[in-house]
Amino acid sequence: MAGKSENAIYPTADPSGYTASALTRDRLVPAWLLSLVLHTGIFLALLLVVNVIPNGAAEVENKAGGIVLVDMKSETTEYLSEGDVNKSEASGKPTDSPPPSDTTPELPPDLPGMENNATPISGVGKEFVEGLPGADQLVEGPSSNLKFGGNVTTEVFGVKGTGSKFVYVFDRSKSMEGYDSRPLLAARQALLQSLSSLSDDHQFQIVFYNEETKLFQPSGNQLHSANQQTKEAATQFVNSVHGDGGTDHMNALKKALLFRPDVIFFLTDAEGGFSARELQEINQLNRSAAVINAIEFGEFRGKDRSLETLSRENGGAYSFKNIRTLKVGQ
Repeated sequence: MAGKSENAIYPTADPSGYTASALTRDRLVPAWLLSLVLHTGIFLALLLVVNVIPNGAAEVENKAGGIVLVDMKSETTEYLSEGDVNKSEASGKPTDSPPPSDTTPELPPDLPGMENNATPISGVGKEFVEGLPGADQLVEGPSSNLKFGGNVTTEVFGVKGTGSKFVYVFDRSKSMEGYDSRPLLAARQALLQSLSSLSDDHQFQIVFYNEETKLFQPSGNQLHSANQQTKEAATQFVNSVHGDGGTDHMNALKKALLFRPDVIFFLTDAEGGFSARELQEINQLNRSAAVINAIEFGEFRGKDRSLETLSRENGGAYSFKNIRTLKVGQ
C-alpha cells in the first residue's frame, strides 16, 4: 500500500479484542503490585522479629517446665507452678514439711578410748574397728602379751620375738650348772616368764638339749596350746631339768625347725660352734622362715661369731649375757 513501509509493525488483532501492546501493559501491572506486597510483608516481618526478640539472645531466660502442684485446701482448685511455689517461699509464707524422723541411725563407735565424731565409718566392719587396741594398750613392756591378729610379742633376756608359734631351744649341758647353777636357774626363770605372756591362742614347744634332746611332751611330740593347764605342766617340766653332758647345737635346732614355728629362742653357754656348712644347712631347713634369736652366756666375748651369724641370717637378734652378772630370783 502507498505511504506505508513494509517494515512497519502493526498491532495484531486478537480475537478477544485486545491488541498485543494492550496485553503487555495488563501483565506489567500485576507484577509491580506483587513486588510491592512482597517487600511490604518482609518489612513487617522484620519489625515483628525485632520487637519480639530482645537484644542479646544469650540473655533470654530459659524457663524449664516444672511440676504443677494442685492446692485442694480451698473450695476452688488452684494450680500452682514451680515459680509460684518459689515466690511463696521467698515471701516467708510457711509451707508444710514432713515431720522429722525419729529413726536417725546411730554412728558406729570410733576406736576405743576416743570420742565419737560426726563422720560414720564406711568400708570397715564394725567388729574389726571395735577389736582394735586402744591407745592405753599400745604401751609395750617386758614379756608383754599385746595381740594383733593372733600374734603376741614376748622376750627372753630382752630379745623379742613376735608370732603365734614359739620353740624354746635351751642348753642343758654340764657347764650350765657352773657358777652355783646361776646360768641354768636364770635360763629357767626367763623361759617361764616368756611362757606366762602367751595365751590360749598361741602354741609352744620346749627343747632342752646336750648331746641329745629332751622335749616337753604332755600330749605327744607336737606344739602345745598355751592354756593355763599346759603352762602349769610346762613349769614342772622346766624346773625338773638339770645340767649334764656336752652340747650338740645342730641336732637341737633341726628338731626345733620340724615344728615350723614363727620364732625360735636359742640359748647356750657354748662359744658359737657353728661351721659355715652348718649355718647354710639351717637356712635350708628353715622352711617356715622362722626368726631365730640367739642368747649367749659367757664370761667374755670370744672370737667365734657364728651365733651372731645364725641370728642375722634368720631375721633374728643376738644378745650376750655375762654369767657373773646374771640375776636370779628377781
